[in-house]
Amino acid sequence: MHLRYYRAILPLILSLFFISTFSFAQKKGKKIISKDELKKIWVDSVYNNLSKEERIGQLFMVAAYSGGKAYNEDAVTKLISAHQIGGLIFMQGGPARQANLTNEYQHMAQVPLLIAMDAEWGLGMRLDSVQNFPREMMVGATRDTIYAYRMASAIALQCKRLGVHIDFAPVVDVNNNPANPIINSRAFGDDKLYVARMGIAYMNGLQSNGIIACAKHFPGHGNTSVDSHKDLPVINNSLAELDTVELFPFKAMIRAGVKSMMVAHLEMPALDTEAHVPTTLSKNTVTGLLKDKLGFKGLIFTDALNMQGVAKYFAPGDADLRAFMAGNDMLLFPQDVPVAIKKIKDALDSGKITEGRLGESVKKILAAKYDAGLYKPQTISTDNIVDDLNKYIVPIREMTAKAAVTLVKDENGIINKVNRDMRVGYIGINVNSTPELCKELYDSLGNVISDWLPKGSTADRVSQLLEKIKDYDATIIAVHNISFYPAACYGLDPQALSFLQQVKDKNNVMVVLLGNAYACQNFPEPKSLLISYEDDSVTESVVAKVLLKKQKAKGTLPVYPFNASGPVDISPENVEVKEPLAKASNTLRKTEVPAEAGVKDMDAIFKLNMFIQRCIVDGVFPGCRVVAAKNGTVFYDKAFGYYTYDKKKAVDMNTIYDVASMTKVLATTLSVMHLYETGKLDLDETLDKYLKWTKGTNKAKLHIRDLLLHQAGLKSWIPFYKETIDAEGNPKKEIYSETQSKEYSVQVSKSLFMKHDYIDTIWSRILSGPLENAGHFVYSDLDFYFLAEVVEQITKESLDKYVDEQFYKPMGLKRITYLPLKKFNSADIAPTELDIFFRHEQVSGFVHDPGAALLGGVAGHAGIFASADDVAAVFQMLLNKGEYNGTRFF
Repeated sequence: MHLRYYRAILPLILSLFFISTFSFAQKKGKKIISKDELKKIWVDSVYNNLSKEERIGQLFMVAAYSGGKAYNEDAVTKLISAHQIGGLIFMQGGPARQANLTNEYQHMAQVPLLIAMDAEWGLGMRLDSVQNFPREMMVGATRDTIYAYRMASAIALQCKRLGVHIDFAPVVDVNNNPANPIINSRAFGDDKLYVARMGIAYMNGLQSNGIIACAKHFPGHGNTSVDSHKDLPVINNSLAELDTVELFPFKAMIRAGVKSMMVAHLEMPALDTEAHVPTTLSKNTVTGLLKDKLGFKGLIFTDALNMQGVAKYFAPGDADLRAFMAGNDMLLFPQDVPVAIKKIKDALDSGKITEGRLGESVKKILAAKYDAGLYKPQTISTDNIVDDLNKYIVPIREMTAKAAVTLVKDENGIINKVNRDMRVGYIGINVNSTPELCKELYDSLGNVISDWLPKGSTADRVSQLLEKIKDYDATIIAVHNISFYPAACYGLDPQALSFLQQVKDKNNVMVVLLGNAYACQNFPEPKSLLISYEDDSVTESVVAKVLLKKQKAKGTLPVYPFNASGPVDISPENVEVKEPLAKASNTLRKTEVPAEAGVKDMDAIFKLNMFIQRCIVDGVFPGCRVVAAKNGTVFYDKAFGYYTYDKKKAVDMNTIYDVASMTKVLATTLSVMHLYETGKLDLDETLDKYLKWTKGTNKAKLHIRDLLLHQAGLKSWIPFYKETIDAEGNPKKEIYSETQSKEYSVQVSKSLFMKHDYIDTIWSRILSGPLENAGHFVYSDLDFYFLAEVVEQITKESLDKYVDEQFYKPMGLKRITYLPLKKFNSADIAPTELDIFFRHEQVSGFVHDPGAALLGGVAGHAGIFASADDVAAVFQMLLNKGEYNGTRFF
């Protein structure tokens, strides 16, 4: 057994000795030791074996990632070994990976670690391969605490299966601000009574199954319009107002026996008058109100200390010290553990903090560990772990949906009209293919005519659909794929909102809102409205049964979602293009187990390894990197070989490559799609609308759509470079110079610069060239020469800057760019080839494609350099239908 773990369980051995002794003594009529006394023995023994620094280390709960870009095994291992931190909050990753890491971390810990997760709607909130339970808004719509209890009980079983001891849930904020950007659908509703009742039921579901519940976000984050992840919200309610509403559920949770509480980052002048001091760092709030006035004796956590609500005003270490002095027990998501430990130790040494205060918190933490069973070793098995974690999700989703789906009103009597004798229409907003709801209606009725209003639709399309509605006895307008949060009108674009405004008075329409009830704020209240709170196949099936009168809609609105001031302004300038998602679960994940991505053919992976290695041995190429992903999960990622055949530098995971014609997708097509989705580019317009200088040429009337489809009739390519070299293949002196100047400003290689005005010659050649095979597919670089120019004309930015600002930066991509030598060392860039025809050198860091080189390295058809990770991320974003890393791009 690991020495450190032995040291941690030594008190258990002593406890067992005492049990034996007292059991024997009982026979002689002496007192038997109680469970509380056993716990005290363990806690005191562990505490006394810790040094001052180790005791301070127990205060910290550090973020651990079992996957994704934030994967941090080495950092966590160091913190456990060097500082004996008290716990981990697991964030993004995968079930098997988290299980294995938990086993590893627990084995090396001197004192067993408390493991926590944000699992408000289950472990799927953080882990790949695990589905989600319903969000709290949907549970709140049932108005029945049994659904909160059942769901929390199932989440508790998930936690136990994965070695998680604390679920940072339930959210018991009263969401009394419909514009709340961060609580919103995470709350049970806007009624303090139901929030309290549901919160207690959820707590009981967790704690009756051995998982510590955590009521959050004290003293109440519901009445904010600012996300504390991004800034410090200010709530100016009086103490009496706070006591009446915000504090009500927390007081109820304390009376009911909740074991832990999380304090939010909020500025509340009624509680603390010091400017920019969040409640997390306020002694008046944590000690004065929560501990002294409300009498809470349980474990107190800060909200994450890396959030801008605190980090904007307090440096790492200072925030931790103030949070501890305020009365918190565990410091969540610290930014710099060593600095924070030193700050707290210095405060102890100076007498600013007493040993008694430190002992109070550390012993509470150790007591929680004992209650979690950490006085004995725990090992998590990975056998069948994904199936185990998903076991109860579908049944609970179904039973909750049946109790939650809400028929707000049906003045048009639509439910009585949805039958085989009626002509029924189905219009799906934000979709362009048949969802489960439409399928079930069609299977039952057979006479459902479906149409779609996807994102980016035109006003003409809206008019067409409004005309079609006239032909139906009943029309179901189903609003799909909306966001859980209010940014960008919950994901409803201007045409969707326009359409919903224009159907409000129709007598043959029912709007079915498949998502957050608050989305109703963005359009007038229709005469018939049904809300399901979520959009998934299980919920849609329940909605279909309600519409078909196979079951009743039993739910009640948990919030008041209607906009009292009337419809919102939906003009394009008032609608954000980018929509923050409920969570950034749509980034690429990584797994060491291909089966987690649905890949079972291990023999094929073995053959791939052998094939790549054979290619390198045979000299086909000196090195490469291969990344393969399925279902959003990278299951194969390996670097092979070297940069060059001389084997001086090995390829690694950071190597950047000239990705050549993939530029067409990675830059130009993305930009065109974005401009189209935002209504700035019409695919059926001709080139001369955007590029006036094409007028009078045979290129003027080429359609944008045909350029994208490679059927505009342009040549596949023109070898412009041949016209710039002499018969011996050397650069013509009248076109090139070995030194850069104002005249010779276009760099095509390390020491070769082209006259800037020669770019005009290139375009002249393109414009004067013939058109061939128009309407037939001919893969052409020249199509993308023009598309890049169109993008730059519309945006008034160069293509490289535009694609970087609109896509690469928001996606969090670091190693994808044009002109890589401006950002990266040449040693990071794999050479493309030895160019013996044009530049007569090994090309590295400069675009290989001669045409793109003559345009200065930024072109629509070539020029992008990227790592394999970033290329994969862009393709995953496209597979996600335009969503990645918490942002919707189109």
